[in-house]
Amino acid sequence: MPEVLELKNKKFVIEETKATHHDHTTYTCTWSGRPYLARTFNAKEDFDAAMADYKTLKRAGINMAKICFHDDEQHIIVFDLFPEDDCLVNLSKGPLSDLHFEALFALYRFARFSKISLDWEPQNFMLRGSQMFYLPTKCFPMNEENRFEKSDAFRTWFLGKEGRSLLKRKGFDVESLPALTEVEVNKAVVLNAVRYW
Repeated sequence: MPEVLELKNKKFVIEETKATHHDHTTYTCTWSGRPYLARTFNAKEDFDAAMADYKTLKRAGINMAKICFHDDEQHIIVFDLFPEDDCLVNLSKGPLSDLHFEALFALYRFARFSKISLDWEPQNFMLRGSQMFYLPTKCFPMNEENRFEKSDAFRTWFLGKEGRSLLKRKGFDVESLPALTEVEVNKAVVLNAVRYW
C-alpha cells in the first residue's frame, strides 16, 4: 500500500485500504486535514469507464459522492468521504428502517427514468439524512433482469437467507441478529415494493 498519493500538487496521506477489486483499489486518505476517498485504477480503460459512468449517474440525478480531483495520467479519482455507515453496516445492527427503503426507492425512480441499473446490494448505498447515496460509480443499461424490484439483490436488504449470507461473506457476525424465513422475506419485498413504488 502506498503511503501517499500525489496528484494535482497535493499529497493525500493514505489512512487505510477500504477495498481491493480486480480493476481498482479504494483508500481513505486525508489532505489538508480533510478526509477523502481515493480510487486508483489498474488501467486507463477502467479509469475512463469510471469517469464515463460517473457522468451518466450525475445526469440521471443519482446521489453520490462528488469527484473533488482526478488525474488522467495516474488513473486516480478522489471523492468526498462521507462519515455515515453504508447500508450493509446498518443491516448488521438489525433490520433496516422504513426511511432506508423510502430513500432507496426514491433513488431508484431516477435510475428507472434514465434506464440505468446500479449494483443493488446494500454495501453500495448510504443513507445521509433522508436521502440515499450510491457509493460505486458503476452503472449498467437497465433490462428486465437487473431492475431493482426484480433482482436477487433486493432480498439482501433483509435479514433472510440472502442478507445473512452477504453479511457473513463480508465478515459480520450474524448470530445475534433475527432471522427472517423465506415467507417473511417474500412478504417484506412485496410490501416495500408496493408501499414505496
